[in-house]
Order: sequence, then structure tokens, then C-alpha cells
Amino acid sequence: MDPLVTALEGLGLHSEQRIVVDDHEYQVDFVTSDRRVVLEVKRTGGGLRDVHAAALQVAMYASALGAERGIVLLCGSRVSAAGLRDEWQKLLRVLAPDVASRLGLVAILEEDVVIEPDEPLSRDIAEAAADAGGRTAPKLRGNRSFEVMRVLLSRWLLHRGRIAVGELQSQTGLSHPSVSKALAALGPAVERRRDRSVALRAFPSEAWAQLVALAPKVRQTAAFVDESGRGGDPQRLLDRVRRTPPPGVAVAGVVAARHWHTGLDLEGLPRLDLSVHAPEGGMDTAFVAKLDPALVPAPPGTPPLLVLHAVPRAESLFVPLASGPPWADPVEALLDLYELRLIEQADDLVRALRRTP
Repeated sequence: MDPLVTALEGLGLHSEQRIVVDDHEYQVDFVTSDRRVVLEVKRTGGGLRDVHAAALQVAMYASALGAERGIVLLCGSRVSAAGLRDEWQKLLRVLAPDVASRLGLVAILEEDVVIEPDEPLSRDIAEAAADAGGRTAPKLRGNRSFEVMRVLLSRWLLHRGRIAVGELQSQTGLSHPSVSKALAALGPAVERRRDRSVALRAFPSEAWAQLVALAPKVRQTAAFVDESGRGGDPQRLLDRVRRTPPPGVAVAGVVAARHWHTGLDLEGLPRLDLSVHAPEGGMDTAFVAKLDPALVPAPPGTPPLLVLHAVPRAESLFVPLASGPPWADPVEALLDLYELRLIEQADDLVRALRRTP
């Protein structure tokens, strides 16, 4: 089986569909079961002519089938990302507005990925195509497959009850097929209601164990040490973050765990953990140099002073404060405790949160 076909069908796209409309037969590469999205695939080393041809083809299909979106997936092209984006915008300008508004582009290039416009399903298609080709698209590093479980677990810990599946899509930034697949993977741990809302019945032990085991690979992380020779002080860094909070950054790790459970048996601060909202992929670490110019990437095996973890979902779920940086949600704190091998404290945090409505 073609890996790309398998990956795209895993997103709810059906391959090689023959559809008859008003006595005309259309053979589309991929289409969703509700015919709302049509996908035309070009696997080629060619250039912009292939994009033009595929765009016109998928526009015709989308119009004929009444689809809301027609997407071109371009794999293997050698054109530059900047040139492709520029050409795509030129193409849209010459098409009728109602046609142009339906078109989307996903291109897996040699050193980049292009997604126009940036939408959940298009991101999922880009990730699937990159994985099927044995590559990681540069702007899509990090794994969002656990985000559904992480959002549900955060709500379970904080006694926030059920959430509509549509809202779950909005918070995670995942498409409906991806959310449905993630919910199915959680099995009986998920309670489903007829109003299309869901919630966890209990702590999802199996899924959590899988996430913890894969965390070193699926959590996008950046670690830093102090090269000045001063040894570094996590509390001093925390004070700086509190005085001048970097945008899109929340306090996590041991500090956040103490916030969520004031009676936690933890002394000192081994390091400072921060969560960085990165919904578009790629974590911006530029603020670290402003925080302390002496901070440099930690060599392998060196205990870090500062650790950043990307939060790739659409909504950060950070808890804002009247002043100072927000708190990361309790699941982020739990993952940081596990990374620090503070397992007993992590288990105590779960018990404390569930006891406190």
C-alpha cells in the first residue's frame, strides 16, 4: 500500500473516487465522505506549471461537487517556498473570488513547507505527507497526536466536565477526523454524550504511559545552561520572567506544580521550566537571550538551568494572572515532573487535584 495513500486515508480522505454529477463523471484523488473537501495530489519534481494545472483541476472538482475547499498537495517540488507563495497569490488574484476562496495549497518542499491558508486539516495533510515521505517538515516539528488526551485530562483534573467535540477541535487545532481518531484511541476512558460532548471517565493510564514513554521524542524541547561560570540560579530567572513576562510563555514545571498543589512535597527549584505556545510549529526561543545573555543551548548530558517545552495546540490553555506570566495547565506541570523523575510528586498532584473540586 502506498504510504501517502495510507496516511491521507487515516485523516478521513477517500482515495481514487469516481463521482457522477449531472451525468458527468469526475475522478478525484481524494475526497472526504461528506464531499466538503477535495484533494488533488501532485508528486513531481516539476515546478509552477504543475501547481497551476492542479489548482485549476481541483477548482473544477470543488465547484462541480459543491465542496467547501479544494486543496492541492504538492510533494517533491524543487521550487522555493517564497517563489511558490508568490505564484500562488498571483494565481488566486486572476481567479473569480468565489473560486479563489475555496482553494488551498499544501507543499512539501526540499527545505520547507507551504500551507495556504493555514488551517487544521491542511496542517494534518502536511504532517501526513511529510511522514509518509520519511521526512519531518521543518515548520511542523513536534507531535500533536496527544493533544486531545492532554486537553481532556486537563479538564478532568480541574473538574471542568464535558466539552463539545467542535470546541475540542478549536482548542487542539486538529481536524474532525484527527479528533475522532484520537477519541477512538482512548476507547472506554472517554464518555460520549448524544449532544456530541465528551469527557474522561477516569485517569487515562494507558494513554498517559504511552505519552510519558514517547515524551522525549514528541515534546519539542529546548534546554539552556549558564555559560558565565556563575552556575545559574533558577529562582533569579523566574523573577526576571515575572518582572517582564515574554508573550506566549507560561510558568510550568515545579513552580506550576506548587501552584496547582500548595502542599506538594518539593523543596528547592532544580531548574526553571517554561511552556511556549507554538500553534504554527517551531518554537520561538529569541526571548531567552533577553532573559539572560549568558544562557546558551545545553550540551547533551548537562543538567539544564532552563527548559522550554512547546505547546503546539491552537489554544494554549494557559491560566492568566492579573500581573506576571500565566500558569501552564496542570498536564504540562505533570509532564515536567515526570521528566525530572519526580514520579511520587506527580502522582500526589493528580490525587490532590481530584480531591479539590
